[in-house]
Amino acid sequence: MEFNYLENQKDKNHHLIDHFYQLKITKEDLPFKSVILSVGLISITCVFGEQQYALQNSIKTPLKDLTVAGQTLGGYQYLINASGYSIAFCLKPSALYKIMKINVSTITNKHVSLKELNIDLYNQLNPLFLTYKDDISALIPLIYEVFDAIPCIQDKSLIHIDKAVDLIIEKEGLIKVNELLKIVPFSQKSLENKFKIAIGLTPGKYIRQYRFMKMMRKYESKQMDFKDLMYLYNYYDLSHFLKDFKLFMGQTPNSYFKKEYPLLKKYLKE
Repeated sequence: MEFNYLENQKDKNHHLIDHFYQLKITKEDLPFKSVILSVGLISITCVFGEQQYALQNSIKTPLKDLTVAGQTLGGYQYLINASGYSIAFCLKPSALYKIMKINVSTITNKHVSLKELNIDLYNQLNPLFLTYKDDISALIPLIYEVFDAIPCIQDKSLIHIDKAVDLIIEKEGLIKVNELLKIVPFSQKSLENKFKIAIGLTPGKYIRQYRFMKMMRKYESKQMDFKDLMYLYNYYDLSHFLKDFKLFMGQTPNSYFKKEYPLLKKYLKE
C-alpha cells in the first residue's frame, strides 16, 4: 500500500481545491480493508481498478470511474479486492455548493458518481484523468484550469458560512455553535439550514466530526498521549468519548489499538 499527498504550491491558496493525493494497492496488499475517518472535506476520486467498495451503514457501494464522497458523520470501511490505484482531490468545505448549486446534504454519508451528479464537470475531468493518469505533474495543473474556469455562485450568506467554517477549523473543533452566532448575522435555525445546505452537515455535527478528527490526527502523528488528547479536546466524560469513538471509528478503542491501519495513519499524519 502506497499513499502520498501530491504537493502543489497552489493548493493552500486555491478557492475551491484543497489538496491532491494518490493511493496504490498491489497484489501483496490484498484483500485490503481500512477504516476511513473524514477530514471534513468532500473529495472527487478517479478509480483505476476494480473491486473497490465503500461499506457504510451496512450499504456496500462500488467505487469506480469518477466518484464524489460527500461529508460523513461517522467513519466507513474501505474495501479493495484487486490491485489498482486512485488519484483524488479534496474540495474546500463549501466548494461543491459554489460550483454545482446543489443541496450538499443530499450526498452526505454517500459515494455518488460524478457523471450522475454533474455531467458537465465529468465530461471535463474524465478525459484528463484518462490521458494523464501516469503523468501527475501534467494532470494537476489541468484540473486547476478546469476549476478556475467554473463560475461560482454569488451568495452573500456564503461569506458568513465560510467565516464560520474557518473559525471551526482555526479552533480545531473546540467551539460551540453559540460562538458562531456571534460572527454571523443569522438566527441559530437559519445558520443550521444554510450551513447544512452549503457544507453537508449542521454546524454542531461538523464541529463534532472535526474535533474528533483533529484529536485522532494528533494521536497518529505521535504529538501527544491519548489520555492527554482526550482532555485537550474536552472529552471529560469517558462515556461521551467512547460514544464518539464508536461513531467515527466503528469500533471500541481497545479493538482499534489491536489492529494496524497503515492508510489511516498515513493520511492523518500531520
